[in-house]
Amino acid sequence: MIRILLVIAMAMLLSFVLIGCEGEEGPAGPQGEKGDTGQKADPYTYVGNDGEECGHCHGSKVDGWMGTKHPNAYADLDAEDQDNPYCVQCHTTGFDATVAYGDTTITNPGPDIHGFDDYFGVEGDEAAMRRDALAGVQCEACHGPLGPLDGVAAHRAEVNVGTYVDVNGEFVSTCNPCHSRQLEEWSMSGHAMAAGGVLEDFQAEHYASSGSCVGCHTSEGFLAANDPSFANFDFDEYTFVGCVACHDPHNAQNPGQLRTVDAVYVEYHLGYDPEEGGDDGVFSGYGGGQTCAQCHHARRDTDNVTDQIANGYGHFGPHGSPQTDMFVGWGCYEIDGYDYERSNSHQEAIDDACVSCHMVRFEELHGDEANHVYHQFAPQGAACNPCHSLDPGDFDRGGVQTNTEAKMNELAGVLGYADWASFADHDNGGWDSLVDGVTPDERMAAYALVFVINDGSRGIHNPSYSMDLLQNAIDHLDE
Repeated sequence: MIRILLVIAMAMLLSFVLIGCEGEEGPAGPQGEKGDTGQKADPYTYVGNDGEECGHCHGSKVDGWMGTKHPNAYADLDAEDQDNPYCVQCHTTGFDATVAYGDTTITNPGPDIHGFDDYFGVEGDEAAMRRDALAGVQCEACHGPLGPLDGVAAHRAEVNVGTYVDVNGEFVSTCNPCHSRQLEEWSMSGHAMAAGGVLEDFQAEHYASSGSCVGCHTSEGFLAANDPSFANFDFDEYTFVGCVACHDPHNAQNPGQLRTVDAVYVEYHLGYDPEEGGDDGVFSGYGGGQTCAQCHHARRDTDNVTDQIANGYGHFGPHGSPQTDMFVGWGCYEIDGYDYERSNSHQEAIDDACVSCHMVRFEELHGDEANHVYHQFAPQGAACNPCHSLDPGDFDRGGVQTNTEAKMNELAGVLGYADWASFADHDNGGWDSLVDGVTPDERMAAYALVFVINDGSRGIHNPSYSMDLLQNAIDHLDE
């Protein structure tokens, strides 16, 4: 015990010797010069960094976007174009300056000071870092800036799925202005010209408000029907079928980032059940054309068509766009006891069906002859020339359209009309009169004429099926 106490005492003595006693406080030194007043730098408005912040909550969307061409839009430019602000403005994020074609410098930077344009051609490590963070077309390019950095949680993404021309003649679309060429073409298409192309008139139409119509007549309805992310989304308004109805900015799984390329089954097809499989009455494997087929097909099922033939109906005939049904050679009411040729060379020869004929153009782009996807959707004879020799605007190869129209006129005459145009004239009777005082046999024949008229190709989509429908209807009435 005594030994332990001795050790402790020696340790305390040694500690006292090493530490020593605290002396008196010395005098204060002279005061230094006053420094400059510091100013905290504003946080960056555009965060960039390939959607890293967005990915915390929207990981699947960011992952899907990474597979598209947008993330590499800047990297895919050659060195010369990376130095060209006219090119760079659409290949980066936060570039809010407007650069006209031919301009080589930015003279009118945009209102935000943290976009790519504000670091374009600027020396220094920070500018290089920011250019790297904002390269490519990232989330904020379409959904608005995410910053300031301390406001990420409060950010509300801009979600605009509408495409239309406003009262000032400007395009309202997330894809404008970078895809202005496609939008200009789209504005001349049937998609944009519904109700005369006036948004207010369009929204007053039944097809822009009816739950059974919006899925094909509006962008918002098509998204809700084909994208689970929008299945329960509350849209403020419904607009024309535009860019994001067909194209998914977050998904490169399908060609052209198309939203869906699912198979389409003909709805009216006696004795055929799509759930049992088979190739009859199915439009599948046609690439980009599959998206068109989601809406461009008849909507009358077996019971509906049967009722129309038996009793008449205010909307007699197939829905106004049975192009898919015509192409595969099924879907029209077919009269018992007659044969119908369903196949045609287009079914085997055209990979993308609708797209191959309605959207392909070869024209000069930036000095080179290139294949351009044409969003006016109006076919030209040049689209047929890889297989046929036709003049521009001429589709009457071998007299297909001439012969089909002649047969249409013949059937209209048997039904009591001057020609097929008179039959189609709703304002002056037309086939609306088929509801009352018309026999089921006459309606069997008339259904074929309505089907061919609504297809719109005058036999081009399926020459054999068109001609058999018309001729068999004439023969049936003659008998």
